[in-house]
Amino acid sequence: MTGLESILSQIAGDGQKEAEEILEEARKKAGEISEGFKEKGAEQVRAILKDGERQAQDLRDRAKSAAELEQRNQMLVFKQQLIGETVDAARRTFEEAPDGEYFDTLLALYTRFAREGQGELHLNARDLERLPDDFLSRMRKAVPGAQVTISPKAHDVESGFLLVYGGVDINCTFRAIFEDAYEELRDTAGRLLFSSQAAAPTA
Repeated sequence: MTGLESILSQIAGDGQKEAEEILEEARKKAGEISEGFKEKGAEQVRAILKDGERQAQDLRDRAKSAAELEQRNQMLVFKQQLIGETVDAARRTFEEAPDGEYFDTLLALYTRFAREGQGELHLNARDLERLPDDFLSRMRKAVPGAQVTISPKAHDVESGFLLVYGGVDINCTFRAIFEDAYEELRDTAGRLLFSSQAAAPTA
């Protein structure tokens, strides 16, 4: 081999070596880039999964809140219904009381609402039939200044009575009395019915 050929051969060898080094470096860089893309892709996948879990949890939380709200609404309706039934039952105990107790209650109402002057007390047919003989005298004794008579004509009232002074009607039926006092009676019934539940320790 001549000197020139030797020099050319060395140059070729050096070029081949440098080319291989460049190729190896390129492979290394390509591997790093590939790993980078893999890691970035994995991060994106993890982010998507995390966001999906968050959305799923949000849906579960909203569903739970909606269910709890519906349960509270149903419980409120149930409580209101039960309180209303309790108040109605209390009213019926007055309406269905034995005659003596019933007319004692009417006299108490009359004593509370009667006033001085001429008036007329109206009862239903059933109460007129069972009216105690001394009821009018008891009325006059209870409120001496009131000149009230008992109408012999039956009127369309469920229970209790109407007290009429000229053009002024005082509604003393049990239904009207309970309706006027409904808010207070409802609160009282609610405390009696549900105070033990409110005081019970939570698990």
